[in-house]
Amino acid sequence: MNRARTTAALAFCALLAACSQPKYANYTSLDHDWQANVPWGWSVMTDREGANFAHTAFIGPFEPDFYLGAPSLQVRWYAYGIPHKLVDGELEIYPSADVYIKQTLDLVYGKAREMPTPVEDLDVGGRKGKHFVVVSARPAPKWANWGTSISKADGTVGIIRQHAYVVVPMTRGFYVLIYPATQAGFPLYEKRFNEFAHTFQPLTDGPGGPKVVAAMAAPVVAKKGR
Repeated sequence: MNRARTTAALAFCALLAACSQPKYANYTSLDHDWQANVPWGWSVMTDREGANFAHTAFIGPFEPDFYLGAPSLQVRWYAYGIPHKLVDGELEIYPSADVYIKQTLDLVYGKAREMPTPVEDLDVGGRKGKHFVVVSARPAPKWANWGTSISKADGTVGIIRQHAYVVVPMTRGFYVLIYPATQAGFPLYEKRFNEFAHTFQPLTDGPGGPKVVAAMAAPVVAKKGR
């Protein structure tokens, strides 16, 4: 297993004082397999395992309404049918993007989940993707200080998750774009996730894969703030 972890900052000082700070930066992944507009100034961390799995997280500034106080946007790559070992030692394996969606909804969020946005089609970089938003509560660890809620019914402390997903099937595997927010924090960076998803452009068929025709679409342009 070839695993590499990198941490970098996306922000840099403006060359001219008169320039306004952009809202987004055009980012290309370490494997040059995708690009998208990401929030300006957010840090980025990438964890990858060759051509089989990759995970990139863009982490924003402290926000108490988010679990651990850390808002983030994430993108993962899964190769079809290849096991990936989780932190707890369990294995996950997905023969298709549809199986990933079903297992995620059933096993991660359970039957008590709510779907503010049911699974629906979404054009992503000229490809047919799937988008959905799911809300589900879970108990909070005793040490959790941020992003938690107190139940009015029994006074227990929990986390009301509101997570947005965009799943993009490819030939060798699929990409998953995730906005893991709380219900209270979700509106704060929803527009940033939408920008990320609508500008996401696969350049190759996964890390190390062949170039894709959709990469010839109009380039992603970074936006400036007011």
